[in-house]
Amino acid sequence: MPRPAAPTFADACERLLRYPEGEHSLYTTLAPLFDRLTSEERVAGEFEAVEAFAADSGRALELGCSVGAMLSRLTERYHRVLGVSQYPALLRFTTHRAPEAGVAVAAPTCPPTAKSFDTVVAMGAPAAQPAEDAQALLDAAVPRLAPGGTLLLRVVTDASAVRGRTESVGVFRGSGYRLERSVTDRPGTGHEGIDLRMGYRVTDEASGESATTSETVPVRFHDAEALWTAAADAGLGDVRLITGEGTTLLVGHAEAGDPC
Repeated sequence: MPRPAAPTFADACERLLRYPEGEHSLYTTLAPLFDRLTSEERVAGEFEAVEAFAADSGRALELGCSVGAMLSRLTERYHRVLGVSQYPALLRFTTHRAPEAGVAVAAPTCPPTAKSFDTVVAMGAPAAQPAEDAQALLDAAVPRLAPGGTLLLRVVTDASAVRGRTESVGVFRGSGYRLERSVTDRPGTGHEGIDLRMGYRVTDEASGESATTSETVPVRFHDAEALWTAAADAGLGDVRLITGEGTTLLVGHAEAGDPC
């Protein structure tokens, strides 16, 4: 069955203007803005890690595939690719980004597949992590690795992953609408990390009608060394940590199968 077309920027703006009291977020109504904000440069850098550490063929699974930017690259390298996201609005963008990939609506910590994969990837943007609990992602990924398969899991370790990389104010235009976004951060509520408070104002540039909404996105920090220990305890070998700006990439390999 063909996937439905992705919503447009105009669709998002019109819905916010029509239902200003509704719940709106980057993962639902404002998914077209999420798509615009997706950094192809960041994704290209993440894919370089796939090329450096993972198999160059076989099956690949992405946990938390969002709008399909990484999926589109994985389909160029692997003959079977599956992306999992709990947000249907984001998955609709895979129609044009990664039409050859399979997709499933499910929590990335509980992917609905019993198949094994040569490569499992969970490397969402710092402000859009696949799951709140990196340990849960690890627990979901390891059993789905084929013998000799590779896991690439990126976690946020401190606020520098977001601060300086997220514009505090942004203006987006299209189809006669203007969308303004403001972003501030504050200490996390009930978790170790920060909360990103995002405010939005949409304006119909012809009529001047406007509406506002807001959301809070938690960005949790993780202890990379503790995750290394958890990966080793889960049976992954040659586990390594590659440190970035406020993030750490964990790379680990499942045991190879018995050649006999």
